[in-house]
Order: sequence, then structure tokens, then C-alpha cells
Amino acid sequence: MRKLKLVMVGNGMAGVRTLEELIKLSPDMYDITVFGAEPHPNYNRILLSPVLAGEMTIQDIILNERQWYIDNNIELHLGNRITKIDRRGRKVIAADGTEREYDRLLIAT
Repeated sequence: MRKLKLVMVGNGMAGVRTLEELIKLSPDMYDITVFGAEPHPNYNRILLSPVLAGEMTIQDIILNERQWYIDNNIELHLGNRITKIDRRGRKVIAADGTEREYDRLLIAT
């Protein structure tokens, strides 16, 4: 059976939590691509204030290291926001021109 192409726009806590559940329930159902506008992997935004105050580092609040994405066969695009969604063509286009087709699109910004 062909895997469905799932593209997630956004790399925040709620979206990645959704991916964790999808992977747990159906690990072979999707080829997953994630686009995040920020240059960091998924992090705990609730703890951002201590980072800004110098009490913690960004590394301290990262929830899913890059290795998690690799281990789960997720194609990760950091620092590359989606600028266009072509619903008719079923593809997204990123700021750097990267295009990815999708069967399912999850907007989690």
C-alpha cells in the first residue's frame, strides 16, 4: 500500500504532538514532511520567557531533537515558511521555492 503524503505547516507543540500520536497509531501510514518558520526544532514555548531572561538556553526547552525527526523518517524544513498553498494542485510552496505535494495537509501554526 502506498503511504499517504502528509505535510504539516508549523512545527509547534500541538502539531508535533499530533504527529507523535499519528506515528504511534499508524507508523506506516504517512510519509511526513514538516515546514517550520523558526530555525529550531520543536520547543516548549511556555518556557520561552526563562530563555529570554538568560535563565535557560533554547537547547534546554527543545522537546524533539532533530534526531527524533530522523528516527521517525520525517523530512524537516527549519527556517523555511510556507508562502503558498495550492489546494487545487495539492502542494505547498516554501519561501525558498521548495515544493511538496500532499494527500493530507495539517496547518498547525
